[in-house]
Amino acid sequence: MSFSPCFLRARALGHLKNRSSPLIQQYRSLRPSDRGTRALKKVKERKIVRANLESKSPEKIEVVYEKDGGVRFGTLLRPFGFACLFTGGSFAGCAIWQYESMRSKAMSSKIHDFAESFFHSNKRGEFREQLNRWYNTLSGTEKLTLGIIAANVAVFACWRVPAMQMFMIRWFSASPAASATCLPMVLSTFSQFSFWHLAVNMYVLWTFSPTIGATLGREQFLAFYLSGGVWASFASYAVKVATKSCHPSIGASGAIMAVLGAVCTHIPDATLSIIFLPFFTFSAGAALKGLLAFESLGVILRWKFFDHAAHLGGLLFGCYYVTDGHKRIWDKRGYILKRWHQFRGRPSDT
Repeated sequence: MSFSPCFLRARALGHLKNRSSPLIQQYRSLRPSDRGTRALKKVKERKIVRANLESKSPEKIEVVYEKDGGVRFGTLLRPFGFACLFTGGSFAGCAIWQYESMRSKAMSSKIHDFAESFFHSNKRGEFREQLNRWYNTLSGTEKLTLGIIAANVAVFACWRVPAMQMFMIRWFSASPAASATCLPMVLSTFSQFSFWHLAVNMYVLWTFSPTIGATLGREQFLAFYLSGGVWASFASYAVKVATKSCHPSIGASGAIMAVLGAVCTHIPDATLSIIFLPFFTFSAGAALKGLLAFESLGVILRWKFFDHAAHLGGLLFGCYYVTDGHKRIWDKRGYILKRWHQFRGRPSDT
């Protein structure tokens, strides 16, 4: 038995006009934003089954995702591509930042000096004057490090707000089992959940960043720091997928380990000590070997107090960058600067 297209259309319209139809009732029960996207969300999003924000580990929080054991190595393709693009974009952007800083100094040095004298003359209070004098003694890398520390403190404050914790888990913790895997690779490096975790990480960052920053410069250091954090997160992803342990990780430890690796590789004869044991000193080269051995054992034996995979990835990135990476990335920024200079034009033409 066959039906004409007109007859089928009439039957369909008659079915839609029947408001008591189960299909219509189910469609009307959905919100407008959910209509037509409900099935897609079920496929793509992995819901959080359980979240424990009272973990004793300072390196991670305990979150169980839906189907977190089913993550395969294919899920690493997108984070790997993101890490490559982010690294290239970070160094290109910081190279342009360096160019613009030099250009602005050459074009508006008088205006800058006038603004400096105007704002300094309006400072009121002895404390603010002392703070201003101290800030002016800092190098460009130290001022940048203060900005990084301020960003970490701001994110830490957001973790303290109960209404924001689910948002923070989604975007500021990194896990290959989560629905968002790329952007959290960057945001999680600014995220600390416990106060002691924040304090220790920021102290180490403030202690070692000026040493390598004096060699790299402010702009290159920022690109190096961000890229080190992203590749540390990717190393964490790879080990988690291999071991089928997809708990999320947070913390700037991976990026800070990249800074440590760079310092210890660049200045292996420097003398270091532990803050709680100042009388016990050792060389930076010995510290690097000890850290590499410790983090490697942590990955092999699956220790869970720290994210040893992220630490190891950060260390290796820092060692590679000061040894050969800067020659292949930063030292070849001339092409980008030449194109940007052509785009901006000469200062006299602006």
